[in-house]
Amino acid sequence: MVSTELQLVAAADSLAACLLEMAAAETNPVLQVINPELPLQENKKYPADLLQFNQSGWRAYYHCHPANRAGNHRFKGEHGHFHLFVQTNHNPETWSHLAALAMDPMGQPLGWFTVNHWVTGEAWETAENLIKLIKSIPYNKQTRLVERWLLSILALSHDKVDNILLERDEILKQQQLTNAKEDVKQDRGLYLLSEIPVDLIKLLNIKSE
Repeated sequence: MVSTELQLVAAADSLAACLLEMAAAETNPVLQVINPELPLQENKKYPADLLQFNQSGWRAYYHCHPANRAGNHRFKGEHGHFHLFVQTNHNPETWSHLAALAMDPMGQPLGWFTVNHWVTGEAWETAENLIKLIKSIPYNKQTRLVERWLLSILALSHDKVDNILLERDEILKQQQLTNAKEDVKQDRGLYLLSEIPVDLIKLLNIKSE
């Protein structure tokens, strides 16, 4: 389980190694998935074949929304975000949205957030089931650099992601109690459900805590 001290140290080492490798190549996580020589297309998924994590039951993509559309940027200065999905245990053919990681224009993480069901349209899973899946993060040195980077950050901030997933479900529960006649998961006026900032320096220093 990712909550053990040894695995957190391993995740911190993995994240540091990814950052060093990216620095040496003068790149960052966002540049790993987009082509900086081409215009960035809003709402397009990057990369075209998505991040597949060696077919381990996880996948992700990066995209941006029009900056002038209200509510599209979760964090101040956001450039875009990675959407992370996992396959559910009871139905490996379906995917569930885990969380999204907002990125700044320099390719550095700003924070995690969750969105309502209609936003991604995936197979909905409860927070409890998603938290269980986080505890089996598929570390694999053969995965792409940006994939290792993303999984390392998730492992190091899993407690924060756990909390926003639980908050997500509680918000929907309360909203449903006041709107019994409609499915609040399909309410287009309800987009962002929960969020929490990410401090990259604190994540890297987790070994000394």
